[in-house]
Amino acid sequence: MLLTVQGFFEEGKFIPSEPVKIPEHKRAIVTILDENEDDRKKRQMTDLAECYRLLDESMDEEVPDFPRANLHRKVENWIC
Repeated sequence: MLLTVQGFFEEGKFIPSEPVKIPEHKRAIVTILDENEDDRKKRQMTDLAECYRLLDESMDEEVPDFPRANLHRKVENWIC
């Protein structure tokens, strides 16, 4: 089983982004990413701003009129 844990280092200690229980005496591989917490937060804010921009642009889009589903129709040869 592989377990991936995200977090950051602070004062020489690893701080996970969310609580995680790691069994004792398990082998681990640590990958240090080339970004710091501020870079990650800036990227998240940029991504969120892009999401809002796309939502704003889509407000005037025409939505096709899809046929309504008849969920009360009789189903023949129903097998459970």
